[in-house]
Amino acid sequence: MSVTMTENAIALRFADRATAYQALSELKHLSSATTEVRGAVLIERLEDGTVRFPEGLDTEAGRNTAVGGLVGSLVGILGGPLGVLMGWGIGALIGGGHDYKRATEATGAVGAFTPHVPPGGTVILAGVKEADTEAMNLLAMRYDAALERRPADSVRTELKAMEKAADQIRKQEAKDDRDRKRAERGHKAAERKAENGADGQKQPTPTGASATDAG
Repeated sequence: MSVTMTENAIALRFADRATAYQALSELKHLSSATTEVRGAVLIERLEDGTVRFPEGLDTEAGRNTAVGGLVGSLVGILGGPLGVLMGWGIGALIGGGHDYKRATEATGAVGAFTPHVPPGGTVILAGVKEADTEAMNLLAMRYDAALERRPADSVRTELKAMEKAADQIRKQEAKDDRDRKRAERGHKAAERKAENGADGQKQPTPTGASATDAG
């Protein structure tokens, strides 16, 4: 009898980095009749806020990238402008008229899945096909990780919305940059015009003339 497999996107959050590396190593060698790991990536957020993707695996046949499929799409979003707006990156980079509230509203429910890892935190994102949840649940328990599971189709739908929002952000940032440069050019042109006008109003004083020369 064939086993029905459900594709899920999974986030595993860890209290320390070493434990996360151990869990990823086990994921690479996970062999179960009910669980197939399609791809996974370890994400670190350093104390200064910098995000790193030091380790990953991709078991999907025919892919040449380090991490493909659903996990690769998630990583792409996190590394893009929307990822910055959602708190990933160095420092407070929210600007250009965009704010965190607008960004999260644009992403809908995916914000609940996207791991907002605090500085010093570590998470594994994985794409997994499961006939049951036992294997991944046990792995999370062994490494004392907080596990969050979402249907892959639901996440893909939300990723499309995120990509659209990210594209809108890029377009708005480009427009803001053009408007800023146009305003700077207009300001400089006005300054030059004012300087030229001031020079034209200066009249030379006649030599040898006085106020009593009228008659």
